[in-house]
Amino acid sequence: MASESEKGEVEIGIFRRFAEVAGWHCTEVAKQSPHEGKPDLKCRVNGELVYFELTEACSEDVAKAVASARQAELPDVEQVKDYTSATYRRKIMKRYAVSAPVELLIYNVGRTILSDEVLIENIKAISCRDKGQFRKVWYFGEHVTEL
Repeated sequence: MASESEKGEVEIGIFRRFAEVAGWHCTEVAKQSPHEGKPDLKCRVNGELVYFELTEACSEDVAKAVASARQAELPDVEQVKDYTSATYRRKIMKRYAVSAPVELLIYNVGRTILSDEVLIENIKAISCRDKGQFRKVWYFGEHVTEL
């Protein structure tokens, strides 16, 4: 993405769709500065202040192919590395400078070869043991799933 402002607009749009599908009432969604040690978004959900860190379920292989417009050269599913689980492991190591609860939203906009089911199972296997600072971990693909 070209700028933090554009990234913020995309993340707010994704979060609003997620909240709508989850059936939540959000009265506030604001982009936070990553330079201040805060999660991506500050939200008021069903009356409660909650921060959200967002990350895309994205395969580096797919992102590179899409960026260079060579989609025909995508690797076989068996050869695809699960970058989402690796990203999750990095996210749970982070500490955020906020006192309100922090939740993680992993979203899929189609830039991965692995199915939602595979990604959910892989992340569940890790999140059942370690959620880091996150109160809850969510996956938003075809459906909303709490991990």
